[in-house]
Amino acid sequence: MTVLLILSWFMILTVVLPFVKNDYWVFRICEYPRFQKLIICSILLVIWVILGDYGQLFQHITFILLLLSVAYLLFLVWPYLPLAKQEVKTVKLADTDNQLGMYTCNVLQDNRNFSRLINQVKQVNPDLIFLLETDAAWETAIDAAFGHDYPNQLRKPLPNTYGLLLYSRLTFKVAKIQFLVEEDVPSVQVQLILPSGHPVTIWGLHPKPPVPGEDDRSTAKDKELMKVALKVKEANHSTIVMGDLNDVAWSYVTDLFRKTSGLLDPRRGRGFYSTFSANYWFMRFPLDYIFSSADFGLVHMRRMPHMGSDHFPMFVKLQYQPALEHIHEKPVASPEEKAEAKEKATSAID
Repeated sequence: MTVLLILSWFMILTVVLPFVKNDYWVFRICEYPRFQKLIICSILLVIWVILGDYGQLFQHITFILLLLSVAYLLFLVWPYLPLAKQEVKTVKLADTDNQLGMYTCNVLQDNRNFSRLINQVKQVNPDLIFLLETDAAWETAIDAAFGHDYPNQLRKPLPNTYGLLLYSRLTFKVAKIQFLVEEDVPSVQVQLILPSGHPVTIWGLHPKPPVPGEDDRSTAKDKELMKVALKVKEANHSTIVMGDLNDVAWSYVTDLFRKTSGLLDPRRGRGFYSTFSANYWFMRFPLDYIFSSADFGLVHMRRMPHMGSDHFPMFVKLQYQPALEHIHEKPVASPEEKAEAKEKATSAID
């Protein structure tokens, strides 16, 4: 019983810690394994039911808090289960001139298995390729494979795990590499033209994660996400935000990003599509995203097979369909959430 009590209270603590909206990594990291915590807490709850030993008030309290933890965790992950309502509608009639296929992957900088990724890209034949953690060696390999077929490019290879490569078949009207928060962490902003002639703004991001030894706080990550969310909301046109956001789908910051930007997540109602870690099946989280504005529908979405990185690649094909803007339910930020987003977007970085 002592072991059960200790395990139960440890899990309860990990559930409660993220309620503290502090940027320090200890509080933010507990948001990541919420599905895993749901499984563990459920198992502990079953053990409590089987043992049926609630003779003391402390044990009663433990059981009730554990039950509340399970309910709360289920509430958080429910929108991403296949039983939930789909946030982005599936396109029923194909309109190839308004479709955009995107392949995105955090390649793992030290991974040198270029051919596996190149073969994957050829298999899905995307219109847009967005690769992260790319250094000079990755640039050389990708350029040799796709430089001719994808003439519109933005490239910023770096040795610090924040390099990026963007290759597109579609013409760029605007193309910028930006440093929104930190001088060594780039992002991309492009406006490309669909075959139909409709312009679409693409943001490609890879903010720093809150992990000890790299960045003890999530301040820089949160600031970058909120700056982009506010820009997307202000622009109010067809937009896609993609990349490794280093935050889980059910974190309060990702939820704040959705509500502030008004963008939709095609995974909601379809599954987690967890992309990290590709090496450990029991510790996987959805970290890689392709958000879209409400005027897009989903044609196809697939988590691609392991290709040597610690992330799985994602392939998503969307279709611009303006009628959907009046059908989709956009997430909306409350006045308090808008104020919080603006505060994070202007927060100072240590």
